Amino acid sequence: MKSILSILIVLLVASAVSCGGAQPATEDGSTENINFMISSYQFVKNTYKGETNPSYLIIRSYPAFESLFGVGAVMGMDKTKLITEENMKNRFVLSIIYQGNDIHEFGIEKIILNGSRLEVYYTSRVTEPNASWTCNCHVTALVDNCKFDSVLLYENGKPLPDAKIKDM
Repeated sequence: MKSILSILIVLLVASAVSCGGAQPATEDGSTENINFMISSYQFVKNTYKGETNPSYLIIRSYPAFESLFGVGAVMGMDKTKLITEENMKNRFVLSIIYQGNDIHEFGIEKIILNGSRLEVYYTSRVTEPNASWTCNCHVTALVDNCKFDSVLLYENGKPLPDAKIKDM
């Protein structure tokens, strides 16, 4: 009997690990994965000055987006990865921007609607500390519209409950 119980426990643990663990849930158990697309070929304009570093922005209008970002056109550019006025009609922009001499690489793992809280799981790592130039390193995503009252960011798996998020 003990060996059967041990086997069941091992199988349950293995199942949780292989599925990435359980998704966070609200009291009523409702969670929803939110679709997003990472923007490519767009850069933060040099005129941008963040209020915090890193800056966390939610941008809801194309004119606000266009005032902060430009397009870095290259040959063979996949225009489907650009944020446009048309594809912002049913979506909003989420951007994480670091300004300084430590060159950062960012990624967004997932975005979850947990009840009325939007949870953003992202990665951040310094690829070049103390570079001889400054940068506006960022990850910017076009996110499907959803109704949320608050945002909780998770950087490299750790919650950032005090992060200031600017809604534009």
